Amino acid sequence: MYHLAQVKTNIEWLKPSEDPYTLERDPLGTVLRRILNTYDISQVPRDTANIGWCVPASCTTNDLEMTLNDHLNSSQNILTQHNVTFQGKVHSSFCQKQGEGKTFDMLDGSFCVISAVFVFVVLLATVYEFKIRNELNEKGKCNIQKHMGRRILLGFSARRNFIDLAKPDESNPALRPLYGPRTFSIFMIIVGHRFGTFTSGPVLNLDYVEKQYRSIDGSIVFHGDLFVDTFFVLSGLLVTYGLMVQYKKKHIHPGFLIFLRYMRLTPLQAFVIFYYVTILNHIGSGPLWKLIVYQESMDCRNNWWTNLLYINNYVNEDHICMTQSWYLACDFHYFIIAVFLVIIFIKNKPLGLALFILCFALSILVPFAIVLIYSRPGMLLFYPNFLVDPKQHTDFIMTYIKSHTRANTYCVGMIAGYIYYKLKNNDRKLSKLKSHAITMTSILLLLIAIGTGGVLYDPYREYNPIEHAIFAGFHRLPWAFGTIGLLITASYGHATFIRNVFSWSPFIPLSRLVYGAYLMHLGLQFRALGTTTSSQTFDIYSLIIWTFGDIVISFVAAFILYIVIETPIRKLFKELFMGPRYTVPPTAETTSNGHEGINTISRRENDSRL
Repeated sequence: MYHLAQVKTNIEWLKPSEDPYTLERDPLGTVLRRILNTYDISQVPRDTANIGWCVPASCTTNDLEMTLNDHLNSSQNILTQHNVTFQGKVHSSFCQKQGEGKTFDMLDGSFCVISAVFVFVVLLATVYEFKIRNELNEKGKCNIQKHMGRRILLGFSARRNFIDLAKPDESNPALRPLYGPRTFSIFMIIVGHRFGTFTSGPVLNLDYVEKQYRSIDGSIVFHGDLFVDTFFVLSGLLVTYGLMVQYKKKHIHPGFLIFLRYMRLTPLQAFVIFYYVTILNHIGSGPLWKLIVYQESMDCRNNWWTNLLYINNYVNEDHICMTQSWYLACDFHYFIIAVFLVIIFIKNKPLGLALFILCFALSILVPFAIVLIYSRPGMLLFYPNFLVDPKQHTDFIMTYIKSHTRANTYCVGMIAGYIYYKLKNNDRKLSKLKSHAITMTSILLLLIAIGTGGVLYDPYREYNPIEHAIFAGFHRLPWAFGTIGLLITASYGHATFIRNVFSWSPFIPLSRLVYGAYLMHLGLQFRALGTTTSSQTFDIYSLIIWTFGDIVISFVAAFILYIVIETPIRKLFKELFMGPRYTVPPTAETTSNGHEGINTISRRENDSRL
């Protein structure tokens, strides 16, 4: 049996230094000063060590803890000579037997069988399409359209779905610049999650990591949660734009739109949850496996239903299935509100505008009030105490994942969606002067948003509840307005370079794989952490290498899911609920993806995603 025993030192007689927040240490000073816990949350405590321990399986945790403490109390070393005492703890969650929790049960077998069935049907459909390709003249296409079974089978064709992957949206060329920010944002979210999982494990150069919290370039990583807000902005933009276009043409029952949204989001998430529940726990082992990967799998076994009901950011959120899935719940809630706001706005513009302003104001006031009342930080600080156990962190549960605290950037996206709708059939462009002014202002807003977060990481700054409350209510808005400023100048202005970068053709297929990559990437990072067998040295080069691997593997997995699961099921539901001639409203097929609001841009035939 393998155990991770926790040993904590106690130096009661040593007084804290005059500056407990300093990172500068006297190289000739006593090591006791370095071991002493300063209770600065920006530093990793040096008074606790985890020791690997292999013992016979017959030993209990109580036996081991007693033996460990007897040894610590009886041994003599240079630390005990300076009145340093030790206390050992052995937690059952840190202990594992060989093969424990690895029994291949019926659920595991069911996942393999279901996956094999999907692969078989995709292969069958692909072979069938190649066989009848020569028959697909106009008459042949009409014959296929008459047979629902054939249409459903061809919806599973890997060839067709692969071709669809790279098709751009032709309904409104102004939406094409949205592909780039969405793809780049998921890259940055993966970077942030890789940093978190890497540094939450055994790291040798903790001093280097701690200095990053106080560096200027470190603020990009530690305030990288703003890239999640990019997804909220894009989601609000596309949903509002699509709803405005749809409801000006034809009224569709809002319940049906919400149902379509649910069916668009849920199948792929359900399949990935099934993977978390079953196979994830079988693809590795290591000292931290039971504590990290096995626990993540168990959280999904117990709370999968909260994800499928999109209440996982409110119910059992301290054991949320797939840590990053809180975003989907938020986005689904916002979609429901947006549907009714747009309907009211179209029928009664003053009332709709008043309700929107009320929602926007509340989206600012609610986080302001929560931070002020509970004396919390103005943003989630990605300190070691959070990275080690994010699901149990107070700020993660109270302010980071709740729909009522993250809505303001979605509201900004809705404003942008209305602007895009009003400019839809307008061939006039912004003047060069306005374009350049908006571009420079937007870049400045983005820099302000990501740079000001570093202020809250300053341990010497005295806590001010009002200051933090104001920050909580407003700090995401410059990022949101800066984002839509760049998008509008790229779509309707003279920001040619930005438009060309954002509209780069490889971003089209990559953006459609973002949802799958969002769902898969954190599981890969958990696996890497769970299999770690020794302490590692952290540096930026290693972070880049690990992140590059995360991105490649996540997008390869997303591509497989897109071809085998996501697109075939979407086309299947389209046949069952809408038929071959039904025109799908642009927002009904939008998909939020998310670190990880990742929507897809609907094509005229509505086969793509935001």
